[in-house]
Formats: sequence, structure tokens, C-alpha cells
Amino acid sequence: MSLGSSSVVFEGKVVKLEKSLIPNVVIANIDCGNCLVRLDLTKQLLVFNEGDKVRILISREKPDYIFGKDFVGWGYVVGTKEGEAGKRKLIISIWGYLLIVETTDESLVSSFSPMDKVYVKISRES
Repeated sequence: MSLGSSSVVFEGKVVKLEKSLIPNVVIANIDCGNCLVRLDLTKQLLVFNEGDKVRILISREKPDYIFGKDFVGWGYVVGTKEGEAGKRKLIISIWGYLLIVETTDESLVSSFSPMDKVYVKISRES
């Protein structure tokens, strides 16, 4: 994970894709080493499969991307929450879909505030 003044980057592996109770929505679990990312998203917007290595960018600026290859969406930080074992959660709503970053890195969570507009980019690593 790298933390910039207006962005953060995670690299990890999609360890599990599971069906949501909502039709046509899947929940992706991405292990990034020092954090776990959970994302629910409609199947049509998925750009990765279980087992793929991915790069996740959360930024206040619109990122460069490749149309049809990368997922890019914008949303708002809806809050932070205390998790288990001293972990903190950063919760972002992207068009109503949730992205949750669970980490022990307080600097990540404190670098964003509720109602910050952010862009989320997910790309598959080759």
C-alpha cells in the first residue's frame, strides 16, 4: 500500500467472489496483505476474476484509465468504523455499492473524511 497526499494504492489478490443476496451483485474479497478490501458490485462491472492480482486506487482526482479494461467509479466516503482486533474500516459508497477497506493502518483511515468525493479505480495486474 502506498499513501499519497490525495490518493492511496493497494495491490492484492482476489481471494473470493461470492454471491450477494441482491440479484446480479457479487461481493469481492481482496487480500492486500496489511488490509482487506471488500467490494460489492454488479457482475457487469467486474473487470477481474477470483485469483487475479489487482491494483486498487482511491483518489480525490479522476485517474487515467483504459475504457473497457479498468473499473472506475466515483462516490463518497460515508464513514469510518472500529473493527475487530484494533482494525479500522474506511467505508465508501460508489453509486450505492460499498467498498470497505479494513486495516490497522490509522494513517489510511484518517487521510479521508466523511463526504469526501473519491474515485475508485480497479485494474487487473498482468
